[in-house]
Amino acid sequence: MKSIEISKKTLHFHKRFTISYESVDTAEIILVKITDDDGLQGMGSASPDTEVTGETIESVYKILKKELTKDFFDLDIEKWREYHKKIKKTFRSFPSARAAVEEAVLNLFCKRHKMHMRDLFGKHREKCRTMITIGIEDKNSTIDEVKKRLLEGFKIIKLKCGLDVEGDIERIRAVSKILPDDCEMILDANQGYSLKEAEHLLESLKNEKIALIEQPVKSGDLEGLKKLNLLKSIPVVADESIVTVNDAIKLIKGNYVSGVNIKLTKCGGPLDFIKIYKLAKSLNKIIVIGCMYESNISLTTAANLALALPIDYVDLDSGNLDFHDDPATGGIKVEKGYITIEKELKLK
Repeated sequence: MKSIEISKKTLHFHKRFTISYESVDTAEIILVKITDDDGLQGMGSASPDTEVTGETIESVYKILKKELTKDFFDLDIEKWREYHKKIKKTFRSFPSARAAVEEAVLNLFCKRHKMHMRDLFGKHREKCRTMITIGIEDKNSTIDEVKKRLLEGFKIIKLKCGLDVEGDIERIRAVSKILPDDCEMILDANQGYSLKEAEHLLESLKNEKIALIEQPVKSGDLEGLKKLNLLKSIPVVADESIVTVNDAIKLIKGNYVSGVNIKLTKCGGPLDFIKIYKLAKSLNKIIVIGCMYESNISLTTAANLALALPIDYVDLDSGNLDFHDDPATGGIKVEKGYITIEKELKLK
């Protein structure tokens, strides 16, 4: 490998974004760029979330600077499956670091072969819908934001909730009233409710048109997830409860939930994503591909998987949609609610 570049960057949201456990104006990411002897480049990015994976931006940066050296790249990039094993071993406790390095390796491989990553994993479709996420706001602001997004062409609206169950029920019912018949609504509580609150919310909303709810209770409350899912009112999808492949095996095979939200930066990269995807698909679970607060770099990798595989719901609405200073251009493009991959991904 000719060169390896690792850098940190602070991204700034277009407007303040609130979920159940935080309200943020900025997000920190780490960029990884590897360049081979022919001058071809592969890029990846890490978006650590301490609440979900226990990583910090500093711990991920430190392990990458220490381990991702020229000596690490002692195999030809053609052996990307061998690199997967090496990455898992070297960055075992750092899933977002694993994701960033594996993205860079696969991007370089695909660059070398003049192909999209979706061609590597299936090429199921050329475009797909993505949902758009609306943070926790008051009812009137939520309605205004939903109307704006509907006019932009989005057909799947995700509402963040989990701070105030009664206020959430009021907001959700208000959105349900204005949602056209050809649109869907998804809820995401980010672990915000107690079991009792979640039961009350699901019972109150069982007659509304809601496709699913993500992570209504704490990540460790697996029995709570199962109890809520058994209510059969609104399908329950695990997010923060599933970080590793082993987490996924337990929840999916144990029938704790109706589906899973799989994120590259949470599970450790494309190849572990595919392991979880295949297991969930084999047991007819709902599959969502999601994202953290991410750059267009990692979102483009996720978009390739969303186009390669018949994933049920796509939630890739960060990058340029979230930030006004994303370091990357090209790659994923979101227009009228659809995702495509167009121009070559480049750093500004």
